[in-house]
Amino acid sequence: MRKKDENRMQVIRDCIDSYYSAYGEIPTVRDISANTGIAVTTVHRYLTALKESGELEYNGRRSIITKRINMESAQYSMPVLGYVRCGPGEEEEEAVIEYIRLPESMVGRGEFFALIAKGESMIDVGIHPGDYVIIRKQNYAEPGELIVALYEGLNNLKQLAYDDDEHRYVLRSCNEDKESYPDISFEELTIQGVAVGVYHGF
Repeated sequence: MRKKDENRMQVIRDCIDSYYSAYGEIPTVRDISANTGIAVTTVHRYLTALKESGELEYNGRRSIITKRINMESAQYSMPVLGYVRCGPGEEEEEAVIEYIRLPESMVGRGEFFALIAKGESMIDVGIHPGDYVIIRKQNYAEPGELIVALYEGLNNLKQLAYDDDEHRYVLRSCNEDKESYPDISFEELTIQGVAVGVYHGF
């Protein structure tokens, strides 16, 4: 077999990655040929050579997986369950309004959902109205963590804090305007999850 042109190999790899990024699917050999100007039979030969060198996975048909695609495809799909108030608590009805995907390397392992922030009580930790807050579903938290809290039938996104003067846990806003956003005391609290990330739109 003739030695393969390294530049042509790179062109084919780049074409596969770009096509996947643009369309969310693997290109066929004919797609690669049309986008690179390289003959179909030549594309097939190069794909076989790239497979043999360990650069990609290829089964002779449309199943072509490059290293970049393999990394990008390890994503977590999570539901967006509506809105969460970042101020006074508010009753919110849970309903899936869309799904978003994030790399597993960014969110870690576990069960996740997302909520869209309302209000400005958490702006000092970078959570603004309209932001997507990524929540790991769990029923416990440590002081200092941001939680989705259910108390007195109301839903809220706050920091779990311990009031040394009152000797009890409170829900605390992250906004320097403490007059507008005082600590919230509660008798009973259900922790629905802990915030692990925030994104300013998808």
